[in-house]
Amino acid sequence: MDKKNGQNGPEKERQVYRAGERGGHGQPGGRIRRRTGGEADPAPSKAPKAKPPLSPEERFDPTAKTGPESWLNDAKPVQKSLFSEKPKAGTPAQGNLFEDFDAQQGEESLFEGYGQDPGRQNRQPSVWELGLGEEEPPEEEPSRAKKQRKKKKQRKAKKEKPQRLRKFLRERRARWSRKDRVRWRELSWKQRGLKVLKWGAICLSVLLLITSVSLGIFWTNSTRNDDLWLDLNQIPYKTETILYYTDQQTGETGVYATLPCTQNKEYVDGALMPQALRDAFVAVEDQKFYKHGGVDIKRTIFAALNEVKYRLTGSYIGGDGGRRQGASTINQQLVKNLTRDDEDSNMAGYLRKLREIYRAWKLDSDYSKEEILSAYLNTISFTGNTAGVQAEAQKLFGKPVEELNLAECASLAAITRNPSRYNPVTNPENHVERRNYVLSEMLDQGYIDEGQYNEAVAAPLEVTGEGDPVREQEVTSYFTDAVMDEVVDQLVNERGLSRKEANNLLYNGGLRIYTTVVPELQEAMEEEMESARSYPRPHHTVQGPLTDEDGNPVLDEDGEPVIGDVEEYAQAAMVSLDYEGGVCAVVGGLGEKEISRGFNRGISAIRQVGSTMKGIAPYPLAIEDNEITWSTAFPDKPVRRMENEETGEMEDWPANVDRIYSERDILVREAFARSVNTIAVRVGEEVGNFRMYRFVKNELEIPTFIFRDNKPGPLVLGSSTYGIAPVEMAKAYAMNGNGGYVPTVHTYTQITNGTGEVLLQRDAPLKQVIGEDTAYIMNRLMREVMVGDGTAAGMSVPGEMDSVGKTGTTSDNRDHWFIGLTPYYVTASWYGYDDNTPLEVNYRSHPPTAAWRNVMAEAQEGLAYREFPQSSTVVTENYCTESGYAAGANCPSREGYYKPENLPRSGCPIHS
Repeated sequence: MDKKNGQNGPEKERQVYRAGERGGHGQPGGRIRRRTGGEADPAPSKAPKAKPPLSPEERFDPTAKTGPESWLNDAKPVQKSLFSEKPKAGTPAQGNLFEDFDAQQGEESLFEGYGQDPGRQNRQPSVWELGLGEEEPPEEEPSRAKKQRKKKKQRKAKKEKPQRLRKFLRERRARWSRKDRVRWRELSWKQRGLKVLKWGAICLSVLLLITSVSLGIFWTNSTRNDDLWLDLNQIPYKTETILYYTDQQTGETGVYATLPCTQNKEYVDGALMPQALRDAFVAVEDQKFYKHGGVDIKRTIFAALNEVKYRLTGSYIGGDGGRRQGASTINQQLVKNLTRDDEDSNMAGYLRKLREIYRAWKLDSDYSKEEILSAYLNTISFTGNTAGVQAEAQKLFGKPVEELNLAECASLAAITRNPSRYNPVTNPENHVERRNYVLSEMLDQGYIDEGQYNEAVAAPLEVTGEGDPVREQEVTSYFTDAVMDEVVDQLVNERGLSRKEANNLLYNGGLRIYTTVVPELQEAMEEEMESARSYPRPHHTVQGPLTDEDGNPVLDEDGEPVIGDVEEYAQAAMVSLDYEGGVCAVVGGLGEKEISRGFNRGISAIRQVGSTMKGIAPYPLAIEDNEITWSTAFPDKPVRRMENEETGEMEDWPANVDRIYSERDILVREAFARSVNTIAVRVGEEVGNFRMYRFVKNELEIPTFIFRDNKPGPLVLGSSTYGIAPVEMAKAYAMNGNGGYVPTVHTYTQITNGTGEVLLQRDAPLKQVIGEDTAYIMNRLMREVMVGDGTAAGMSVPGEMDSVGKTGTTSDNRDHWFIGLTPYYVTASWYGYDDNTPLEVNYRSHPPTAAWRNVMAEAQEGLAYREFPQSSTVVTENYCTESGYAAGANCPSREGYYKPENLPRSGCPIHS
């Protein structure tokens, strides 16, 4: 019984130390963890005096006595209980080392200074700690249970954290508020005032710093492209954008097309403008023009306060008679005219005003007042769609601006306030009243004298001009459309413009675009496609939205398109590239082009490509990897049986075009020329699906291929999920005509402003994707398509220069293709219905092939002779036309093209 507590219950915690050593476990002074027989007693108020430790000899010597009995004898029952059997219930004294030890040593610990450890009171000592042997490690808790407890703990902590933080802040505020109140009462009124001023100045400084940095960042980001808009030296060129071409033979530059600006505009030099015209505009638009630095600060502040009052009270300064006040200077109006940045709603409107103010200051620092005023008078909007004083003078008075008198100058200045209200043609009375007001302002400000004023006021209004000029809207060509689309995309991607800003710059920026067009080729292609002489024009009736004679959609009473019978005609597209990737010509449809920037099938039509896929992935890669040669033989029979998706029946796959299997070996040359599907699939299996997919996706960079197309059907037979555009097909086939390089497609090389400053430079790198030897062997395989039993036999381009190609047809004759190569151009030609209706064709007069032949014959006439690049490593060898082996003395033979490391095997098994 515990005498102190008066019960047999919990024993006091005791500490046992190993062999008198002081340190970590296993080190001198290592502490043996305590073990108790029950709950621990409270820690003693005073640490007991420590007894000397036992030496190792005394500890394990049976004769060494430290009390009534030896320590080892007392430990023997513990060894038995630990390694043989568990202590029996009801006999706590037996087998408990510490209870026996306590009986001999009392309640004192062996060493002084090692206090109680509440965290270890109920822990049982391990065998290792007792120094009696090894012990199996405790079983780990199930990881799932651990994770659940950890998550529960984290959720609880996350939930309690805000509460603890709020409590801490609340207490902190209360503590500091008490201190601050005491300190504040101890200050004098003067000290309190100085303190308020000090902290007010600090807060104001911080606010100003934050505002300045924010405005700096805002202005930097929002005005980073001001070189495109606010270059006043560019004003004379902003009447049109010009597209140039480079002559292939001479290298000279010529004009291919022009894009007139969106307004009726005519530039006039500032030196030719009458002084009265300048004075009239300054008098009514910006009286302090020659004094301010681009912005009228007083008017701006008043306009801002006036706007604030309206937001707060619903009325402007001046009560019922108050009105919104403008503060725009001539500089600010010029900025708006040039940038077309006219956002005026809520916060966007205020931010626009900040941009406008900054730009107006910048203009004033970069240009003289005369340059700014001249630019303003050349860009300001007048009646109708006219801009600039020169065009308006011709339109109203039928004479150039330098011949205007004072009254006519005042008339031009009177219009800009409200071109509709003060139009001299439709509202002459309002116009005369406003004109006379302008003259009175000129008199009051000293620009004219009394006599000039009276004479001008008395002058009758005479509108003698021819009015708005008739502007014929020419329909742009398919190539011009492609250039415009690419320029807009590049301005968005590289200069960070919005599409609205990019289109505005395209028409009104006075750009000079140096394109890749070959006018002779573009003209020949347009003539071929407009006449459709090579293309039959079958049609069928479908349900679709109706259009009127002008091509505009017919709408019902609710504004919805009217659906009815529409005639669907067969369509076609053709696009030619040079081997650097420049688009030389493109036509996106049959018949006459009726609208600008319409659907361009040559660039944007995504169609299934059929057998033309064979010249992109399976055959080039198999030759590149030395899996096949020119004369490798494969059996012409089904590769496997597959389920028909429509009928659910098992069928032989793949099917050849003629639905016939010859059941004999066919050589690669013949299989490619005749477009045999079974051989192409077997060649693709030699390469591997993933190898072909990576090549098409990563090397050729065809964007419409997705991972589900990682199968023989899409990769060999051209039945991909979405299809490929004609321009992408021409790009991919270019590698077979330029030594294995794939180009970057582009329609222009450089864009400058009118003064010659480069705005955009089009980088178009070439990337080699197959070897030069592989490219040349593929080129020669494509030559076999044009001769003998090839699918395009007899369709070569007339003349001395070589031409090669590959035909392709999709399932059910929905798409018909031809990819043709000459030493100058690689061309993709497509024919079919937009709605995928089957279209039967005669391969003897294959429309896309025939059209390509006609276009190339006309475009290449007179060009200097060229050859396809040849590979010095490719060798020619005779092969047996039956076995594909190296030709022996008895073999029927032909000449083939081979890599030196991959020649046909010798010893023909048929004729040896």
